[in-house]
Amino acid sequence: MEFIDTLSNALKPFPAVVSHVQVETALEPDMGENVIDTSLDSRLKNSLISLGITRLYKFQEDAINAIIRGENVLIMSGTGTGKTEAFLVPLIELTLRKGEKSVILYPTKALARDQLDRITKIAEPTGISVAVLDGDVSAKEREKIYEKPPDILITNPDMLHLGLSLSYKFRDIIRGSDHFVFDEIHAYEGVLGSHIRMICERLKEFTNNINVISSSATIGATPYMFQELFGVPGKIIQGIPRRKGMAIHALVDSKSMSRWTLSAFIAAKAIKEGLKTLVFVDSQQMAEVTAKIADRFGVNMAVHRAGLIPKERIRVEKELKSGMIMGIVATPTLELGIDIGDLDVVIMAENPPSYPKYVQRAGRSGRRNKIGYVITVMGDDPIDSYFLRNPKEFFSRKLTPIPFDTSNLEVIKVHVGAYLIEKGKVKISDLPPLWAKAAKELDKEGKVTITGNYLIANRKTLDFVKNSSLRNTGPIVRIYDNEKKIGERELPIALYDLYPNAVYLVSKRTYIVEKLDLKSFRAQVKRSTDVSYYTKPLYDVELVEFNELDKRKVYGLPVAYGETKVKISVKGYVIKSFYENEKHENKTEFDEPLQFTYTTKGLIIKHPVLDGFGLLDSMEAYHATEHVLISAGRVVAGASMTDLSGMSYPSGHVIIYDSVVGGSGVSKLMYSRLEDAYEIALDIVGKCDCEDGCPKCIYSPYCGNNNKVLSRRKSFKLIQEVIKGNNTSDERIWGNSVS
Repeated sequence: MEFIDTLSNALKPFPAVVSHVQVETALEPDMGENVIDTSLDSRLKNSLISLGITRLYKFQEDAINAIIRGENVLIMSGTGTGKTEAFLVPLIELTLRKGEKSVILYPTKALARDQLDRITKIAEPTGISVAVLDGDVSAKEREKIYEKPPDILITNPDMLHLGLSLSYKFRDIIRGSDHFVFDEIHAYEGVLGSHIRMICERLKEFTNNINVISSSATIGATPYMFQELFGVPGKIIQGIPRRKGMAIHALVDSKSMSRWTLSAFIAAKAIKEGLKTLVFVDSQQMAEVTAKIADRFGVNMAVHRAGLIPKERIRVEKELKSGMIMGIVATPTLELGIDIGDLDVVIMAENPPSYPKYVQRAGRSGRRNKIGYVITVMGDDPIDSYFLRNPKEFFSRKLTPIPFDTSNLEVIKVHVGAYLIEKGKVKISDLPPLWAKAAKELDKEGKVTITGNYLIANRKTLDFVKNSSLRNTGPIVRIYDNEKKIGERELPIALYDLYPNAVYLVSKRTYIVEKLDLKSFRAQVKRSTDVSYYTKPLYDVELVEFNELDKRKVYGLPVAYGETKVKISVKGYVIKSFYENEKHENKTEFDEPLQFTYTTKGLIIKHPVLDGFGLLDSMEAYHATEHVLISAGRVVAGASMTDLSGMSYPSGHVIIYDSVVGGSGVSKLMYSRLEDAYEIALDIVGKCDCEDGCPKCIYSPYCGNNNKVLSRRKSFKLIQEVIKGNNTSDERIWGNSVS
């Protein structure tokens, strides 16, 4: 509690306060067999004992036995409890007994290389060979691996995806492997999870003939989720739900302070107290902003985020681990278990998008039996306000399953092309229905050729697959300062960051966007002096087309889920200070909007028209309800603040859709839990004490209409009527949308 007391005193001159403290006591897994008493190979037993592992935990023992029996398993246990040993020990044992081969996949190259030393320490004394094979391995080293494949190959999904198609030598290693381990599967959400399922389909060639082992610390896993993610049945082996060590958790109510300024201040205080500190921020640009503000508090914090070149990220990791720097501001790139040394304090500048992400980030602090401090800055948005009123609920939430969409056609198209390159030609009738549909779309796009019942690769197929990404489904906008590439952003997000005159930050350097060309997918920026403001886009969203996949009634309301085609039009921007919550904003409108149209997944809800409500009253109610339902999605579907987007129509239709091209699975989870979302939405709009709308209830920082046409009171009346179960007619959409 010492640092929390120090922090509370330091905050006295400011409006922000430590509003709730929760102590997480140490928890130890149930014990299993002594290593010496197991039936494991003596070489393996000696290796474990030499490393100080003299007794197994019960969940490790259960996992070892299940894997040796050939079962598909998901190992669930808290941070630092020995999940790696739980799957590694049986893999080594099976190699020693039967000569079986294994592939271990980590979500990123950095994490794969980080785990090599840990795996090698156990494997090498037994005579088992281990190697990493990824895009950074030299041609010479790669040939050595191909000539003499290791018993255990460590790689990543990206390498597996491309290697299966483009290298017959790599393919031979993979096709000759007996076990596939997917570690850190909490990272396989959204688009990446969709790709993992399709990679597994390619591995097993649409049969059940594949052994999958997986592990995670922080998801609400079920056998159904396992089968959806990997395409094979599996069992869950449960350890303990949280870390072994002790941690102090604190919620800090930011009141009127900027969360970025407050996070930087807390980090600076911790660093000056000699505590190694990691600040998590969900936005790349706000990570840059927070690090720049920390400079003003007298501490140097590096930035670690996606979009930076790998060399830059590796440098930051090494400097933090060595103690050259004492603090980092990071996006979720450091959620995974990359070894950056001991961390004393984790600060979350924003309430994480889901409880599993909170637990994962919190687990980075206090490792190696040290007390960790976990500080979450709570702002004045609807969900933060909800949890500040209900802090015990914040810490007692259940872990949610990871969302992903196994019907994302943009994802399937990539793997149809990749599978075709591997096989040469494929019978369309041999493909699953969605793969056949994707093949026909690729044929229309000229990326494959259909001749009779056969699918054949053409000149464009190889380029299409080589340029594909497992992390994105939308087109990539490359960012240039003159002719130097400084980063990239995926559409449609790029549209919200890279419009003309937008402020764009890279490694704490300030740039102003000069031009965004959506034909060449190129953004031109110029270096600028530091500015004390940031920019937010003004935009409209229009529903172009909806293809229903499922429908149901929610409190009597007609609700449909399906393929959703939307058109985004960025029509201008506003300028806001990032040091204070300003009411006065400069607004600029473009002569011609920037537009991008894409297909995703989403749900349509038809609300009633309330008695006594005119057109404006209804729009204020629908638009506010759209906002608050999207906020509730953070609780019921584990959505981040940008995972879901929405639009409202005067006809009563509210559309909530996945922000990524093709769909992420978040809106599908929201669709299945919509009743819970309405209950939370009612609490938010019913218990806020504002006049008729504020950031704590219905305002959204991502509103394309700059939080206009909103009413908390009218939304409250609407949701009350909805929950009463009043039916409404399922009429067509009419009028202009508000987003």
